[in-house]
Amino acid sequence: MTKTERRIRVMVADDNELRGEMLVKILVENGYDVVGMAGPDSYLPTQVAQAKPDLILIDTDAPTRDTLEQLTQIKQDMPRPVVMFSADEAQDTIRAAVRAGVSAYIVDGLSNSKVKPVIDVAIAHFQQHQTMREELERTKTSLEERKTIDRAKGIVMKKKGCNEDEAFALLRRVAMDQKKRIGQVAAEIVQVAGLFSEQQQRKEVGS
Repeated sequence: MTKTERRIRVMVADDNELRGEMLVKILVENGYDVVGMAGPDSYLPTQVAQAKPDLILIDTDAPTRDTLEQLTQIKQDMPRPVVMFSADEAQDTIRAAVRAGVSAYIVDGLSNSKVKPVIDVAIAHFQQHQTMREELERTKTSLEERKTIDRAKGIVMKKKGCNEDEAFALLRRVAMDQKKRIGQVAAEIVQVAGLFSEQQQRKEVGS
């Protein structure tokens, strides 16, 4: 690590205090900055929110349901790489840990020589997963936006008596004038049309 590189901030969680202290020693010797130590009664999401580690390293005989639920919450709210060392080799346990957000599940313990490769792999795996997740979210957003634009074009076509190309040109012109994305303008049109439709229905019911 060069002087200009920021030290990776690691939070350690261990249900064995003595083993946890040994783990902290190994991490510090390898140039990592240990920013928190969580014991068996700790609530990980709170500690992660406070310490803001770059990576969580868990050493446990076997991950409990509470631990996996806490990791799932972290994955949803504060995603970051998680390395888990465990004596539990059961495939069901490993799959459950991965679903909860564990980036690397190690069953043969942590030695001084292995710590950096294991953490590097976990970070790389996490970053790849996050990239895929973000791409999927962008695809979903893009698809929903296209659907909204199509709905807005239909509303404009009906209101203005124009064709599809003319309706799209009008949406684009309004977007440029208002310095908004065309998807935002389309969403506003669809929303207003929905409110107008609801008002008309109320009038018809009341008459």
